[in-house]
Amino acid sequence: MRAGLLIKRICQAIQRWRYLGYDRNIIQRYRAETDRTNLLTLKRMCVLTLALFDLLVVFYGTVLRQTNRVLAVVVASAFVVILYSYTCNLLRSVSAGPIRATRSLVYLISAVMYLCGILSGTLMSGDELGVLPIWMFLLVQISFDIPPVQNALTVIPFAGLYIVVGSMVKSPQHWQLDAVYSILSITVGLYISYHQAHLALENIIAKSNLQKANFALYHTATTDELTGLMNRRMLFDRYDLVLGECVESGHSIACAVLDIDDYKLFNDTYGHPEGDELLRRIGTALRNYRAKTSIDIGRIGGEEFLAVWPEENAARCEQVAEDLRGAIESMDIPHTGAAEHGRVTMSVGLCLLPSTMAHSAYFYADKALYRAKDAGKNRCCRYDPEGGAYRFICCAGNA
Repeated sequence: MRAGLLIKRICQAIQRWRYLGYDRNIIQRYRAETDRTNLLTLKRMCVLTLALFDLLVVFYGTVLRQTNRVLAVVVASAFVVILYSYTCNLLRSVSAGPIRATRSLVYLISAVMYLCGILSGTLMSGDELGVLPIWMFLLVQISFDIPPVQNALTVIPFAGLYIVVGSMVKSPQHWQLDAVYSILSITVGLYISYHQAHLALENIIAKSNLQKANFALYHTATTDELTGLMNRRMLFDRYDLVLGECVESGHSIACAVLDIDDYKLFNDTYGHPEGDELLRRIGTALRNYRAKTSIDIGRIGGEEFLAVWPEENAARCEQVAEDLRGAIESMDIPHTGAAEHGRVTMSVGLCLLPSTMAHSAYFYADKALYRAKDAGKNRCCRYDPEGGAYRFICCAGNA
């Protein structure tokens, strides 16, 4: 019993270590951001390496005059340039999601650095302490955000290779000393790398949660709770923006004020919960229309709505107003309190003004709405700036 419990706890501890204290789904969800961080690190390493190679070319070429080494550095620089270009291409792709090639590339670069360190610490160092590979076993681990399993399966085999090769080319005293320092370096690296990757993942999750919270806060601050449309504040911000663009560009502005007919009677007849549900249904219809046309529509307050958009064509402007009115009428929601129609309808006041009169758009649209109400409701009335008159838009529903 105790043995089984102990094994279970060990397995759980391994799982926590493997997934940085989270589960596999969390790791996969934020893998793209981790890949992006590693690619940025690799990109900076390429830039620093190229800068170092430039100095080596100058040093070998002008001071030591060693042509062979200059050529070797130039060839290595070409490889780094190719790596830099490939990394930049991956960075452009990683925004769409995690890329398997990223981890393969990190593994390849880690392997190359370890092999260079092993070569330097064995065949090129004689009986001296292998300083470079010992540092490599630490620095490579903490340079990238590598998952613990991949990190361990990368560094430990190369450390074993270093110790084996060292035992073949160095005296027992020196390769054993190399082995001790390598084990210490790997242990410290594994510890730092784990906590570094864990902290990086925590920061990524916190950043993601903050972005979600900010979006939710922005949505709450700019969206009408009942209808899902823009609220009054956001709506008039959009109105001012469209107004400014029309004045600046010289284009005409179209403005429509919409009002649910006999909404107070609907509330008195069916109750306020049903009145709220009516607003939700109308909000859905207006949102659907907005999605198809990209026209800004929002709730001013109560049962009143506003639509605003840049427009040059009077016929198209009238068609939009009639579409909005007809969308509500076609819902065929019963309204026994409305003696004229027996169902929920909407009246629309409309105006299309040139840029020189654009600042009066809301005023004239509101006036046109009252004309539509006085004329029997469920109709569209448009203010004509040329004659200064109001006229009703012909529609089948009012024939």
